[in-house]
Amino acid sequence: MDKILYQLAIDSKKNNEAIETVLKFYTPKIKKTLLQTSLQNRNDLEQELRLKLVKMIKMYDLDEIVGFGGFTK
Repeated sequence: MDKILYQLAIDSKKNNEAIETVLKFYTPKIKKTLLQTSLQNRNDLEQELRLKLVKMIKMYDLDEIVGFGGFTK
């Protein structure tokens, strides 16, 4: 699954369908997390979480990823 998410992250820079796929992947986690909030705030918070996720996907720079060797130095 990691390779699929990595490829989706690459594709999301040019393809909105890739972003939609990532959002669908994280939907169960978002829904589960929203159970910790009150019912009246869930819809607004879900929209904010999805918006934040899209912004993070767009901002994420794959060229700046540090490999395992970078951590050991």
